[in-house]
This record gives sequence, structure tokens and C-alpha cells, in this order.
Amino acid sequence: MNLVLIETSGNQAYIFATNKLRENVGASELTARVGTLFVLEAVRDTGATLPSDNRDPTTYPGISNQNPVEVILAVSGKALLLVRDAGLGRQIVNKVTLRALREAPGLEVRGVVSRDFDFETTPLHRVIGEVHREFEMVRSKLPGPAARFQRMPIIAECASSGLPASDYDVSGPEPAPRSTVILAKRDAAQAGLDRIRGLVGEEHHLPRSTTEIENLGCDWLAIVHADGNGLGQVFLKFDQLAQTMNNRDYITKLRAFSLALDQCTENSFCQSLAVLKDRKGITPIVPLVLGGDDLTVVCDGRQALQFTKRFIDCFEEETRQHPAVKSILKNGVTSCAGVAIIKPHFPFFAGYQLAEQLLQSAKRIAKRDPNNLVSAMDYHVLYDASGPDLERIRRELTVDHGQTLLVGRPYVTTQTQEPNHRRWSDLENRIDAVLARDDEGRRRLPNSMLHELREGLFLGHQAADARLRLVLHRYRQEGLDRLLGDEDSLFWQDPDYRRTALLDALDTAEFWEAQR
Repeated sequence: MNLVLIETSGNQAYIFATNKLRENVGASELTARVGTLFVLEAVRDTGATLPSDNRDPTTYPGISNQNPVEVILAVSGKALLLVRDAGLGRQIVNKVTLRALREAPGLEVRGVVSRDFDFETTPLHRVIGEVHREFEMVRSKLPGPAARFQRMPIIAECASSGLPASDYDVSGPEPAPRSTVILAKRDAAQAGLDRIRGLVGEEHHLPRSTTEIENLGCDWLAIVHADGNGLGQVFLKFDQLAQTMNNRDYITKLRAFSLALDQCTENSFCQSLAVLKDRKGITPIVPLVLGGDDLTVVCDGRQALQFTKRFIDCFEEETRQHPAVKSILKNGVTSCAGVAIIKPHFPFFAGYQLAEQLLQSAKRIAKRDPNNLVSAMDYHVLYDASGPDLERIRRELTVDHGQTLLVGRPYVTTQTQEPNHRRWSDLENRIDAVLARDDEGRRRLPNSMLHELREGLFLGHQAADARLRLVLHRYRQEGLDRLLGDEDSLFWQDPDYRRTALLDALDTAEFWEAQR
């Protein structure tokens, strides 16, 4: 027996290489096809029997004399196969990679075949580890996709990517030179949108582009990037399981777990659409990546935070309840998200980079829980064209010689007692205080007073608290006490900084009113 691993690399760079949403959607679709359609059709060509439903783990036929290839996994961007001999494995790798070169140019696809092993006596988990290490070695030795697109001799430049153009695209108002990479992405875009619409059903009508979202009256867009926590440790869990079960049971659990993650992510996305208000009969969101434990969408910026919070909560609940996930991780899977809220004409790729940095920021606070039982979210509203540099953005929000940070973000979304002041429920409580109105419809906390406190933040914590003391006695009962940190102060002490959440509440309130 031999194992075959086929996997894509550099997926995020490939998907978000341009600012055109149509091309991003098409690239995501091509990435999904490599691990599913391309692999399954290559397996079928060997004479093997395919699963009747590749989303149902119970329909996968096992390897036998009549079935020379067993599909262990075939998911977006990755496939793991069990074959009867190495020659058959190399044949599949050759077909898949050659097809990727033709139909998904620019996407890095590699495949490796393991050493021969005895299925009955050799632990499969050990061979899986070996084949992954071999994959990394092969990947490091082979040139990347960029080596295919040389600029000599000098030829026209692609209007989207800057790669050498291969043809003119006549689908727009004027012909434009496009590279083979871009043409392939554009050709696959419609199929990608249709696939996701099939998951959503007829209840929600999704737009096809950010322009359509903007035409719905959305003056802000948001790029949301979410990712599961601690899945790198799942391999260690399977290592423990491998010591107590045979290879057949191991394959069954691995396959069921992988497909369950896909299902949980898709279900969570569909459930989360319920919090979005339709505009002109259209739900203002375009999914770009939806699979595994990953989610990337573009949506109405004023509804993005509520959508993201709902997705994280649903993902936790789905994975906590799914039997295939519970059998490996009894507490389910938590998730983190980064939300970059930008103006519609801000460069999309730069917005995605900021969302990715915000995601990593959220993961840092989630990692304080060694058991990966905490979900978190970080976000930023980009009011200027300062660029996607979160470190610089946060550095500019420090005072007192770098000792005080004027934001409380990221926030923990999981129901927990710690860390104090940085729970999502704390943020909701503060925003409710900012937006609260009296019986005559007037703000209980006047904008002018809040503006004075906001200005004071940038003068340092002592100056800010001095301004607070002037108004605290008057507005404490009106809700000002809900904006405090510790001991009648706007600030609290974190392990790294002195922090305040006043700026979070004031900046985020604008993006809460759409939900009220």
C-alpha cells in the first residue's frame, strides 16, 4: 500500500492577488476544485469506485482487489488517497497537477507518494506524518508558479495582475489584456457563486460583486476573515487515537472529522445570514472562502460585527454538537476573526491584509487559554488611507510614552469571566450606554460630553480622568458608569498596557445603530 497526498499551497496569496472580487471568487473556486473535482476524476480514471456522495463519510468505498484506490479525504485544496501501488499514485498525481497547470494556472499544486507499507501492521498515522514531511521537502525544492510567467520577451501586461498577458478579455466595456491566471479565475467565478448559492438556498439572494453591495446603499464594506483555533493540535489527538485503534477505524474517524468541519462551517455561515438585514431584497454579503474551518466574506460594513459574532457563536455550537467533532475534541472548536471595515473604493487586497492581521491579533488573546476554549474577535474601522499596518495603527493609539493603549480590542466572544473588561458582552454594554436615549428621544450621554472625553484620551490617562471627574457625578446614573474601567477611571491595567474601551464604544456605536 501507499499513501498519496495532493495539496495546494499559498492559497491566500493566490485568492487575494488582485482587487477584483470576481477574480477572488474564481480563485477560491479553483482551489476547491483541485482537492475535489480534479482528484475525484483522476481517481475515477484509474477504474476505482468513487463515493456516491463525497460529503457523506459513510458512502466512501474501501480499498480492495476490485477498488484499487480509496479516497480518504477530498476537500478544498487537499486530498489524501490510499492506493494499491506507487505507480498508480504517481499516475494520479500526474493527472491532477497537469490539469491544474491547464485549468488553474498560478495555483501551486504538489503531490507526493509515500513509501510502501503494510496496511495491516504499519500505523497509518505514522505514514501520514511521513508523507506530509516529504511534501514540504518537495515543495521547497520545486520552483513556484511565478517561474512560469517570465517577462522576456517583452509582452503586454495584464490589466488586473501585472503578469504577462496571453489574450484580450472582451467581456467588459472595452477589451483588456489579461493573463492566463486571471482568465481562468474569471471563467470559474460564476460556478463558485452558484456553488455557494446552492448552500444558502432561495431564502437569501446574494450580490455578485462589491459594486452591487455598494449600489444597495452600503457606504461601508467589511472584509471578515475567520479561522478555527487549535486545529494544529488535532494531529496530536489522532496520534493518541492511533494507539488504540486499527487503520480502518482510524480512516473512518479522520474522514468523518474532516467532512464535519466543512459542514459545521457551512451551517454556521447559513445560520449567521439571519442577522443581516436585506437591502432591496438582497442580502449584502459575498462569500469568498467557505470550507474547512475558514471563512472569508465581504459584506455590509455596518452589519459586519454582528454577523461575525453570530458566525463565531454558531461555529462553536455546531462543532460542540457534531458527533464526529466531539469524538476528537470533546469541547468542540473555537474560532477567531478579524474584521476590516473600509470604504468601498479602498484597495481590496490591502483590506484583506488588515483583516488577516486583525485575525492574528485575536488569536493572540485566544491563545492565553491553553485549552483553546476561547473565541475572540478584533476589528478596525479604517477612516483614512493609512494602509494595512495594524502595528502602526495601534502604535498611533498609544499615549503616556507607550504605556497606555486607547483601545480594548481584541475582545473575547466566548462566555467567560476573563479577561475582565475585554469580553464582547462588556463592549455591547458600553455601546448600549452610548446609544441610550431618554423618554424624549435625547441621548442620555450627550455627544458633546463624550466628545470632550474622547479628546482627553489623547492627552494621557491623567488628563482624561481629570475630565471624567468633572462630569461623572452628573452622568453616572445616566450610564457613564458603564464606560468606566477600574475605580472611577476610564482605564484599567492589563498585563501589557493600561487600556480604555471608551474609544471602542464611540467608534463602534455607528456600526451598531443598523441593528437597533
